[in-house]
Amino acid sequence: MNQNKGFYIALTIFLIPILVITLSTAWYYLGFGPKTKVNYGDLIEPSLYLGELDLELDYQYLDIDSMERKWMLITFIKDRCDETCLETIYIARQVNVLLSREQGRFKRYVASTAAELKTLEPSLISNYEDLNFITINDLDLVESKFKESKVDLFQSTNLFVADPLGNVILYYSGDIDGKKLLADLKKLLKASKIG
Repeated sequence: MNQNKGFYIALTIFLIPILVITLSTAWYYLGFGPKTKVNYGDLIEPSLYLGELDLELDYQYLDIDSMERKWMLITFIKDRCDETCLETIYIARQVNVLLSREQGRFKRYVASTAAELKTLEPSLISNYEDLNFITINDLDLVESKFKESKVDLFQSTNLFVADPLGNVILYYSGDIDGKKLLADLKKLLKASKIG
């Protein structure tokens, strides 16, 4: 009897780790695992290439290969830049400044149609130093490309991060937390040697 009891104890000790590993693996793959993410912004999958969006910079086709290799913070505007939109542009500037020694690795942009930029540019230029303007030539094309990456471009105020190769990789929408945005940008710059 004692021999059988010893066998069952040994078998239990042997099987418990296997059972725990099997159940935890199944739990994870069934979608019950932790939903943590390491960044505040949302990843764009698949990433978008700015060169495919029919954009202009300084009245010329936006050619990524001829641009400075810098990270980009871009706000896309469709109709008008309301208070939340202006706050987003302000946050982008403040975060850029807070990057201190690394701030030269980023450039800030506002992208909109030529008609909208005509009304926006004067006030934004006077209030936001070093802000650059991208003209959207085909708004429908831009919206459809973002939809392919599961992003509703103008659902709310937005801010996008593009890498120095022109790939839009992260986006933020609605009320943006500047501290969390800054933390994301620091991580990106630390992990990347380009730009």
